[in-house]
Amino acid sequence: MRRVAFRLPLLDVAVAVALLAVRLVTLAAGVQAGGAVSYALAPLWTLPFAWRRSHPLAVAVLVAGANLIEVGAGGYHNSIIFVVAYLLAPFSLATNAGNAWRMAGGLLALFVAGGVSQAAQPSPHGFTGWSGTLAGDIALILAPFFVGLALRQQRLRAEASGQLAARLAREKEERARTAVAEERSRIARELHDEVAHAMSVIAVQADAAEGALAHDPALVRRPLVAIRETARASLEDMRRVVGVLHGADQADLAPGPGLARVGHLLDQARAADVTVDLQVLGEPVPLPPGLDLAAYRVVQEGLTNVRKHSGARRVDVVIRYGPRAIGIEVTDDGDGSGAGGGSGHGLIGVRERVALLGGEFVAGPRARGFALRVTLPLT
Repeated sequence: MRRVAFRLPLLDVAVAVALLAVRLVTLAAGVQAGGAVSYALAPLWTLPFAWRRSHPLAVAVLVAGANLIEVGAGGYHNSIIFVVAYLLAPFSLATNAGNAWRMAGGLLALFVAGGVSQAAQPSPHGFTGWSGTLAGDIALILAPFFVGLALRQQRLRAEASGQLAARLAREKEERARTAVAEERSRIARELHDEVAHAMSVIAVQADAAEGALAHDPALVRRPLVAIRETARASLEDMRRVVGVLHGADQADLAPGPGLARVGHLLDQARAADVTVDLQVLGEPVPLPPGLDLAAYRVVQEGLTNVRKHSGARRVDVVIRYGPRAIGIEVTDDGDGSGAGGGSGHGLIGVRERVALLGGEFVAGPRARGFALRVTLPLT
C-alpha cells in the first residue's frame, strides 16, 4: 500500500523536499554560484516534483519556466538540481502523462528551456562545442523519457493482465452460477415431469378404484396394480434425480427413461379409459441419452395434460424418425385446454428442454382438442 503525505505519495514529497534542501545548501555553501533569484526560484525547481505523478505536464512547464527565469536573470547556470530536474521531469512525463499530446507539450517546454540555457553558455570551442553540448542536453532529456516509456508499457501490460485475470475470474464465477441455475432448473423439470405424471395417474386410478368398490370389488385389482407400478417407477426416477442432486456417480444410477418406455406411458393412459393410438414413422434409430429423455418427457407431458386438463377420450401419438430430426406429436379430441389455461409448468419445461436441444416447439388448441408438436434435431 502506497504511503501518502498531504494526499500525495510520501516518496515524491520526500524527493521534492530533499531536492530543495540540496539546492539551498549548495547555494549557501558557495558550491554553486547564485544570487537572490536562485534562492527565490529554488522552491519552483524542486517542490513541484511532489505532484509529478498527478500533474507531470505542469511540473515540466514549471521546471522549464524556472530555468528560463534564472537564465534571464543571472545568465547561464549549471547545478546538480538542473541535472536532476531535467532527468526526473521527462521521466515523469513518460510514466504518468495522460496522453501523447501532454507528453509532447512537456518535452517541448523542456527542450526550449534547455536550448535557451545552452545558448547562454559561453563555449570555448565555438559552434562545434556548442552543438555537441546541445546534443548532450537533448540526450539528457530523451534518455529518461524513453526509460519511462518502457516502464509505462510494462505497467500497462501488468494492469491489462490483472484486468484480464479478474475478468476471466468473473466469467468463471458467472459460468458456475449459470451452471448451478441450469442444473437446478433441469432437476426441477425432472421432478415436475415425473411427479406430475405419477400423481395424475395415481389420482385417476384411485378414482377408478373407488368407483369399483361401489359396484364390483373384483375390479379394484386393476387400478391398484396400476397405482403400485406407477409409484414404483416414479420412485425409481426420483431416486435417480435426487442422486444427481447429491452428486452421486452416474454409473451407480439407473439410466433415465427414453422412448423405449413410451409403451408404459400409453398403458397408463389406457388404464384411465383413454383410447391411445401410437404411430411410429420412419426407421427408429438409437438416440443420445439426453435426446431420448427429452423425447420421452414430451410424450409424458402430452399425456399428463390430457388426463389433467382436456377431458379427452382419444389421444394420437406420432413419433416420426427423419434423417436429421425426430418429430413428436401428441393430439387429443378434448376441449382444447391441454395447457391447463397456460398456467402450468409442464409445457414451459418442455419448451425449455426443446430450446436447449435446438429444436422447435408448438403447442395450442386446434379445431377439436389440443396439439403438442415438437421437432428435435438428431445432430
